[in-house]
Amino acid sequence: MIKHKFTFDITLNILLLSLFFCTSCKYTDNKEDSIKKIDVNISITPMDSLLFNAKNANEVLSILTQHSSVVENYFKTSPQKFQELAPKVFSLVNNPSLKDFYKQSKEKTFFGNNQLRTDFEEAFRHIKYYYPNFKEPKIYTFFTGFGGGGMIPNTDLFVSDSVILVGLDYFMGKKAKYLPDVFDYQLKQLTTRSIVPKAVMFLSQKYNMVNHEDRTLLADMVYFGKSLEFAQTMSPSIPDSTIIGYTHQEMEDTHNFQDDVWAYFIDNKLLFATDEPKKSKMLGARPNTSEIGTTCPGSVGKWLGWRIVKKYLKENKKVTLQELMKSNDANQILQLSQYKGLIDEE
Repeated sequence: MIKHKFTFDITLNILLLSLFFCTSCKYTDNKEDSIKKIDVNISITPMDSLLFNAKNANEVLSILTQHSSVVENYFKTSPQKFQELAPKVFSLVNNPSLKDFYKQSKEKTFFGNNQLRTDFEEAFRHIKYYYPNFKEPKIYTFFTGFGGGGMIPNTDLFVSDSVILVGLDYFMGKKAKYLPDVFDYQLKQLTTRSIVPKAVMFLSQKYNMVNHEDRTLLADMVYFGKSLEFAQTMSPSIPDSTIIGYTHQEMEDTHNFQDDVWAYFIDNKLLFATDEPKKSKMLGARPNTSEIGTTCPGSVGKWLGWRIVKKYLKENKKVTLQELMKSNDANQILQLSQYKGLIDEE
């Protein structure tokens, strides 16, 4: 009798587990089907193409003037200086080396495909699903060879509620003919598919509530954790390693040794530290977090904040993404997450 009851219990548990996963999968599928039906307006203006095709400096000036607010933000200059900027830009886009570099960017490995548009479509659809009043920013792409090596002020990425400006030359990774003046550990974060999650994390700021009176490292960790979770939710097709800017190996190692990471934070009483240098060491971009180990990547505090947020959502399944983003009580999120730095907590 006991043997039969044990077998029955196992069978019942398997059936219940199967039913749960089937229901969960069905819900996820239905949600994604609904998201795919959401209409979004993807407006991408290739400023790079317009400028490279300009016949003379006057034509460049006309383009700059036509898009004055965009140019002002990208080139960090006022419209009063466009007359001075135009011949510099015209000279730049006619530089043979830059033309070769730009030609490389058109290869399928880089931007000679529809991946950037597809990634923005996916992200904007998901944002609209969770926030129906979201208005899609207009996207403008540039290519200046890092401003001619510093000759012309420019930026890699500018994001506001209304526009997203992308310097494509900054996001071609290690295989590009020319590389931006950054360290190797920063270069791995500048790939073609890192553009959209970076932009989405900027967009998340308007939804990501923060308690300005809480100056602890934990508050910053949870804030960044929410931002990363927002980006992953809006860009589910993009690997989590790309979203946080780690290599696949770094993601794997940090996950496998998270007990050591957690122990370091607890043993050194870092969670409630308010000392800015201490916080910067755990949150800032660095080749590694040497205090924990030479193979521990930089910004590990952001990664740990993401783990806490994920565990919080797992333990509190009724909490929606919108509710998560509204919550500004980092300590409560930590307590309700029950996170203990264990690998099998997922």
